[in-house]
This record gives sequence, structure tokens and C-alpha cells, in this order.
Amino acid sequence: MKNEPEIKAPDAKLFLKKFDAGDSSGKQQICTYCSMFLLACFLFLCARLWYLQIYRGEEFKKLSEKNSIKYIRLQPFRGNILDRSGRLIAGVKPSFNIGVVLKEVKDVEGLIAKLTSLLDESPTDIRMRLVESKNQPSYLPVIVKRNASWDEVARVEARLFRLPGVVVEVAPARQYPYGTVAPHLLGYLGEVSLEQLKSGNFPHAVPGDLVGKSGIELKFEKELAGRSGFKMIEVDAKGRMVKVLKVKKPLPGKDIHLTLNLDLQLAAEDALSGKSGAVVVLDPRNGQILAMASSPKFDPRIFARGLTRFEWKRLNDPIRTPLVNKAIQGQYAPGSTFKIVMAAAGLNEHVITPYTTFFCNGSMKLGRRRFRCWKRGGHGETALYKALVQSCDVYFYNVGLKLGVDKISKYAYGFGFGKKTGIELPVEKPGFVPTRSWKRRRFREPWQKGETLNYSIGQGFLLVTPLQLARMMAAVGNGGKLFKPEYILDESPVIESRVPVKPAILARIRKILVGVTEDRHGTARTCFIKGIHIAGKTGTAQVIKQKKRRESEKMGWRYKDHALFVALAPAANPQIAVAVIIEHGGHGGSAAAPVAKEIIERWLKLRSPKPASILHRKL
Repeated sequence: MKNEPEIKAPDAKLFLKKFDAGDSSGKQQICTYCSMFLLACFLFLCARLWYLQIYRGEEFKKLSEKNSIKYIRLQPFRGNILDRSGRLIAGVKPSFNIGVVLKEVKDVEGLIAKLTSLLDESPTDIRMRLVESKNQPSYLPVIVKRNASWDEVARVEARLFRLPGVVVEVAPARQYPYGTVAPHLLGYLGEVSLEQLKSGNFPHAVPGDLVGKSGIELKFEKELAGRSGFKMIEVDAKGRMVKVLKVKKPLPGKDIHLTLNLDLQLAAEDALSGKSGAVVVLDPRNGQILAMASSPKFDPRIFARGLTRFEWKRLNDPIRTPLVNKAIQGQYAPGSTFKIVMAAAGLNEHVITPYTTFFCNGSMKLGRRRFRCWKRGGHGETALYKALVQSCDVYFYNVGLKLGVDKISKYAYGFGFGKKTGIELPVEKPGFVPTRSWKRRRFREPWQKGETLNYSIGQGFLLVTPLQLARMMAAVGNGGKLFKPEYILDESPVIESRVPVKPAILARIRKILVGVTEDRHGTARTCFIKGIHIAGKTGTAQVIKQKKRRESEKMGWRYKDHALFVALAPAANPQIAVAVIIEHGGHGGSAAAPVAKEIIERWLKLRSPKPASILHRKL
């Protein structure tokens, strides 16, 4: 044991001395690490402060103020729609909407139960509106009750402190002082859809807003809508307003002045009441639309509040089609109104003169087929005057054979058929003008002479709209100018084209057409008005095949012929052109001509020294 080496404890002083005397690089490395760590901590704190105070500072500021400050969006009043004399057709009135800001609601089902007891709404309807809004920002109110009554608003306002997230908004609503006038032309408002918001065409709208869905309301949405404002208010812990901090007033929409004459529009709608069809009234001198009516019509107010299942089913009736603007979307065979074009083409191409005659014994045989005239016994020896006044089919069969299909189509296009009129409404239909080449492409068959005969009396493949018929008649009245139809008052007249017929020929035809309403054998004696000469032409467009036409009188309404009538007044210096179609009305003289007569009589009263207005019926 004595020989083992002695182990001594390390000398601390000696260790420190050796460390101090050793390499200094170790100390420097430790100091560097410490400095980097402290710098990283400092930078992290700075970055966090920048993120909280700068980057998200405004957001957190708003969140901190949400219990004391609220922003209320102020909706602008929509622009008015007025007639040519400045009379209000569609205005605005204040209404109240009840909304829910979902971001502020914790117990949704509990809130639905409370609202059900306060509003005239079922819990299912309220729940569905909240569910349908799942894609909209949660800070925007979801409208659960539009156009709330005073009683409903009072009940909600008195209990707002128990209804977290519920807001009462003042919003503009459309009003119609004279009832629902020209709804197909004016269009209607509906809640903006997610697709419309994504389209970028409605930058002024937010979810829940009402925007134009059709007609003028859609076409001039940006002009009519205006710009929204806001109100910043301070509220207490129970949500009651303490004071107003800031207000930015909304900018109202612009007014739209139409070319419509409110008296004529109401007269047209009254005359169409209970019927299916359309009326168009133009000023032949400039193409302005004085009236445009389609029947049955609809109440545009129901789209803003939401449709019931029954209302939606009725509006989508496939037979009477209330939502279709038949004045520009309805496409019909023109029937005998097309004989005006045939007469003009025959005279202009020199295949007939005013004195050329054809014998009508009630039918015309072509090959093995017999094409009948509407008058079973025939018209006898017939010249142009008699052919137009009494609407002889056999006469125009002969004119059609002399012209041929190619020239008939040329003049049909020349009078504005087969193409859109240019009216600035997105749903206009062009109608259709058949041609020899089209028939071969479509059916892989050559054009037949029998088809030319049908074509000659406005039957077969030919389709036109009531607006096109009115423009055709306006061109006959103004010497051949086809104006672009206008419904905005300040627009300048635009002549799109001229019919390929000499003005003198049109003047002669216009003079002959006076006999339609004044001759004792005229087909539109029902439109005779003492003291004024009216140039007119009746038409009856077949709905079923000719061989069953006579049986249609005994069949249902859907199988009866369409009734048409076009007119100019006064004939010598036309200032009004009218086109009427009554769907399944039967004969033009008995069904359509009386409608035109009511409109022309109203126009005459307005021209008298003491005009009698029908606007006393203001609602």
C-alpha cells in the first residue's frame, strides 16, 4: 500500500490559470453565439410587433372596436324610370330589411327560434336563407326578411339587445305608381347571385343587394344602381346607438327617360287584358317606341321578395309564357300581313301593275295539289286594290309564282325580316326568312313551287316578330326608311337601311290599304274610325295544317289560328305605326284590329286640344 502513488485533488487556481493562459478562440466563439442568440430574439420581437401593429393593425383595431363601433352600409336610391313626358313609371320608396351578421352569432338555432316569433316567416325559410349564404363573407348581413312591415321592424328593434348579430337596414324598393307597366320592357329586380358577383359586371353590389335581372333594369344596371355610402356609429354594450361618428351619403342612381307614351302603353295593356299576344307602337318618323306590350304580363315585385312555388309554376306556363317578351321574342308566321311585301315586290319588279288581274274561283291548282283561298267561293276577277283590301290568296299565289322564291326572300330581307332590328335588348329574336339554298342544306331537298305559294301569303317557313311587323309598316309610312327601334328618349334616330322599293310604290300601297278599314268589303272594318284615314292589313297565321284549318274552330284554344293586324295613322302623313298579334285569336279583323283601334283612338284623344288622359286611375 505504501508503494501506490498518491492521487492529489486538482488545484482550481491552477486550472483557471491554465485556462486564462490557453487559446482565446474558445472564448470568442462562445461570445459570438450569445450575441447571435440575443440578436435573433430581438429581431423576432420586432417582426412580431410589426405583424401585429402594422400588417394586421387595422384588422385588430376593428376587432377591438366591434363592441363599441359599428359600420352600417347605406344603400343608394335606385334611379327612376320615366315616360317621354317625365311621368313616373317605376320609382323607389324606402323599405326595411332584417338581416343577420353570422360572424356575431354564437347560437344560430336559438336566434332562428327568436326571429320566428318576431317575423312573419317560418323557421325553415329563415334557415334556408342562412344556409344559402354560406359562400358570402360572414361580416355581411344575410337578409332573412325583405320589405318587413312596421310591426315587424318595431318588434325587432325593441329586442335588438337580445338578438346578437341582427340588424335592421333601410333599403330602397321599386314602386309602380300606375301598376305594373311594361314589365317585359322594364324588366325586374332580384337578389344578386354568386355568379353575377364573380362575373365582375356588378362591382357596386354585395351579397343581398337587388340588381337588374332583365330588360332595362339589367341593361342600365350601372346607371340606375348608384353608389352606396356608410354610417359609423358608437353603440353601448347592449347594441344601442350612442352617437353617429361619421356619415358618407350614398349617391343615387341616374333617371332613365323612355320614349314610351304612358297613355298609349296603358291603352295597349288594357286592350290585351285577358288575351295572349303582343302590341308594338312605333313613330314612323324616327323609330321611337311609343308602346310595347306583351300579354300575359307579370308583377316584377314578386321577384324581389322571393317567389312561392305556385308563382314560379304559373310564370313558367309553357303555353301562355308570361315571362316571354312576345314583342321581340315571339316568332310567328305573318300571314296575310306579308302581302304588303309581296305587292311592293311585284310592282317594283314589274311582274304586275296596279291593274293586272287574276281570276280567283276559291282555289288554285298546282300539280296534283289544290291551294285554297280563304274565301271558299272566290273573289272573281281581282286586281291589286281588291287583292289587298279583301286579302285574296289566289292573287298572291300568282304574284309569288311570277317572282319566285329568290326574289321573295330578297324583299323579305329588304323589309327587315330574318334579322334582328337592332333594339338594345339582349333577348331579341331574329325571325326567319327561308331561301332555296337553306332548304337544300336543311332538308337535302330542292325548293318546291308549292312552298312558294305558301310563302307568298306569309305561311310556311317564314317567321317574324311583332316589332319587325311594326317596323315594316313604319317603313311603308315614311317612304322606305328602316329605323333602329329606340326606347331611350335622348337617342338620335338611326336609319339602318332602306327597303329596296321606290317611295312612290309604297305611297300607292299605303293609299290602297285605307280600303282595308273603310271599304265595305275591307277585312278590317272593325278598325274604322270616323274622321281619320287608317291604312291597315289583317293577317291570319295558321297553327295547324291547311287541310285541318276549317276544323280548328271546333278544336281547343291552342289549335286556333293567330290573329294579326298592322296599321298606319293618319294614312296620308303617318305618325303612328301599330302591330298587333293575338295568339290563337282566330281572324285578324275580328280579334286583332279592335285592339289597334283602341290604341289609335287613345292617340287621337291625346292629340285633341283638350287631351283626355287615362292616368286618373293612378294607384
